Amino acid sequence: MKRFFFLAALLAILMPARVSAQADLPFSMSAGVSVGVMDGAGVGLAFGVLDNLNVRVGYGVIPSFLIPEYAIDLPTWGNNPATSTALSGSIAGSGNLLVDYHPTGGSFRITAGMFLGAKDYINFFNTKALPDSYHQAGVSYYVDGDTTDMTKFYRIQSDENGIVSAAFKSASVRPFIGFGFGSAVPKNRVGMTFDLGVEYIGGMDLRTDARNRKGDLENIALTTDGVLQTIYEIRGHGAERPMSYDKYVSYVDKLRSLPVLPVARLSVFVKLF
Repeated sequence: MKRFFFLAALLAILMPARVSAQADLPFSMSAGVSVGVMDGAGVGLAFGVLDNLNVRVGYGVIPSFLIPEYAIDLPTWGNNPATSTALSGSIAGSGNLLVDYHPTGGSFRITAGMFLGAKDYINFFNTKALPDSYHQAGVSYYVDGDTTDMTKFYRIQSDENGIVSAAFKSASVRPFIGFGFGSAVPKNRVGMTFDLGVEYIGGMDLRTDARNRKGDLENIALTTDGVLQTIYEIRGHGAERPMSYDKYVSYVDKLRSLPVLPVARLSVFVKLF
């Protein structure tokens, strides 16, 4: 991420210098705010390098969100009362470097570039701290569901703050292709743009931290054969489940194999010069 901000700063410094060296190239700059799907609320800068070519750099964040239908219900255990907590999710913020090409010189454009972000792309965690007793006990998990192979046995435990977390991991650099309308460097003082496209992620891997038989902490893959023990069964003990185990597995499998994510964004840019 430091490299992304360095690149953005370098563009802001070098583009005017390039114009002064080549006076025949028009140069302009604008700043904007945006809201969209998969990159949330963001800010950005746009540089007009040619009449029909703009370069954009930006950064977007998405607030955490509740997932109440995936609540964790834990039973009474010894002197510990029953505990219930909802799950929360968050999508990591990401930077973007995009090039807009207006083939006819009008509003329509083709955009290509990349999104850059953390490998832990989608994170899940409980909103209410679990009691210390559950931190000590944890939940048994066998990688690939193989209960006969003790080398695949792990124990998923809450951390020192009583939080259990997991994350869908993806590539930190995600190519983007799309199209849109409007110029990020408007002819007037203020302009609006709309983007629609996809960012390539090549699938995601659901992982969490767990302790092996020796007590060492490892980041392991949560395979669908083990989802029954971790995501689905933990809701058990008589609790009403919102969906079947097959649906849980199908959702995880779809996210794991998803090649691209949709991106839709509405932005407002103000021309600086």
